[in-house]
Amino acid sequence: MSELPVGWAETDLSAVTSVFSSTDPRKRPRTQFTYVDIGSIDNSTQTIKEPKTFLGQDAPSRARRIIRTGDVLFSTVRTYLKNIADVPPELDGKLTSTGIAVLRPNAAIESRYLFNWVCSDDFIAKISASQDGTLYPAVTDNDVKCAPVPLPPLAEQRRIVAKVDGLTARTARARKELDRIPTLIARYKQRLLALAFSGELTASWRKERNLAGPKLKAFQDVIDEGPTNGWSPPSLANSAGALSLKLTATTSGKLRLDDAAVKRITATPPDNSKFWLVPGDMLIQRANSLEYVGATAIFDGPEKTYIYPDLMMKVRVGDPMTRTYLWLFLNSDVARGYFKANATGTAGSMPKINGKVLKATPVPIFTKEEQAEIVRRIESAFGWLDRMAADHTAAVRLLPKLDAAILAKAFRGELVPQDPNDEPASVLLERIKAEREAAPKTTRGRRPTVTNISGKTSIKFTATGTLTDAPKKSGVKSMTKSRQDDDVKDKPYLAALLKSAPRSDVQSLFRAADLPVADFYKQLAWEIGKGHILDSAEDLKAA
Repeated sequence: MSELPVGWAETDLSAVTSVFSSTDPRKRPRTQFTYVDIGSIDNSTQTIKEPKTFLGQDAPSRARRIIRTGDVLFSTVRTYLKNIADVPPELDGKLTSTGIAVLRPNAAIESRYLFNWVCSDDFIAKISASQDGTLYPAVTDNDVKCAPVPLPPLAEQRRIVAKVDGLTARTARARKELDRIPTLIARYKQRLLALAFSGELTASWRKERNLAGPKLKAFQDVIDEGPTNGWSPPSLANSAGALSLKLTATTSGKLRLDDAAVKRITATPPDNSKFWLVPGDMLIQRANSLEYVGATAIFDGPEKTYIYPDLMMKVRVGDPMTRTYLWLFLNSDVARGYFKANATGTAGSMPKINGKVLKATPVPIFTKEEQAEIVRRIESAFGWLDRMAADHTAAVRLLPKLDAAILAKAFRGELVPQDPNDEPASVLLERIKAEREAAPKTTRGRRPTVTNISGKTSIKFTATGTLTDAPKKSGVKSMTKSRQDDDVKDKPYLAALLKSAPRSDVQSLFRAADLPVADFYKQLAWEIGKGHILDSAEDLKAA
């Protein structure tokens, strides 16, 4: 950690947090509990959104830790996802998971200062470097407690919290307003399309030129070919065969030939097949959720490389301007309303339209000259709206960086002024340390002594719950396994034994493990630390 401001101290989280308590809700089977698991935390806002409830008899094995108002909850799994939240008053006394570190601030640190620190990029980078595991990367509670924290004087902490909360409240309001923009853009586009196809958008333009108004025609009268349904042979992963479009290719109104929109099929249609797509083909979804029935895209190539599935229909329109006009119309709420009203499907089945419905779709047809003007005006307005959408996306990406910059400045001591009259953090830490040392010591319940386990040594649990070597005995064969065995090393070996048969006492687990005492001790400590085994005063259980 770089040089700290005057009055600050460098310490770790264990020095500024207090112990928490745990319980086993299964001992009260008919009592209802509220439970905060990792899924209950919204990592975009760092708040608890959807705590769960259950009866004690249905309690998850990880639901053990009691939380209090002001606690900071830090998920020890995939720490880079920042599943972090502080506990509001309404969740005081509820439960959280053993996969969440409970950071309970003591008198040395403000709760919101602690929360902001563990949310900072600096802390996340440091703690994430301690993660162990590939498929399930995680840190231990001990990793979190040993992590550093820059500690200002308590009065300065309060000034920092007030400043940070004020600034981040502004970014939160900005984020809320930005979240409205995509909906407003979509509404504006649909309103523009409605004005265009009603004739209002170009009414003055048409009047100046003394042109006739629009006439309704059936869709089949304004296309050159189709509609035809697509081809869906059995689809299996294979390097051979043709490329077929997925339904996602048309839901945006633009064709995206990427991995999200394309799949490879095992069969290939003949060279002269009608299923091959050529640039300019219009694709219309005939079956999907009601929102997307009729969604249309224009295929932009390459030729005879892609086919389209049976859930799409293809039509061809030779004139590029008319094709674009029809594409805009079919993606408007005017056409979508017609498709929704005429879609078929039973309960539980996918809504669909057929070629007959598509052919009969009423389309407002203007003169060629006015169609071109309508397309020009829509494309110009859409271009401006798309640029606005791009600016919105960029702004949304910048907000988290702004929040991160605020926190970085705060923890460098640059956000608020220092006051030389504040009590230095080191003095406060020494006082709290002295109070801890003077406090009465509490011990866990005594565990049963385990003896006569092996021929040479045995294990017993002390009153503090640690393993010690007991006197050796002779006359019984030594253990045959080692902690270096493939099924033990870096594996939840003991947890698997606990799951395979009830072994709540240490003696039976030791016997089943068939490990030397030192290896058993190390493996047990490792699995408890990794959360594979839950260690309570009463028994051992697999997570």
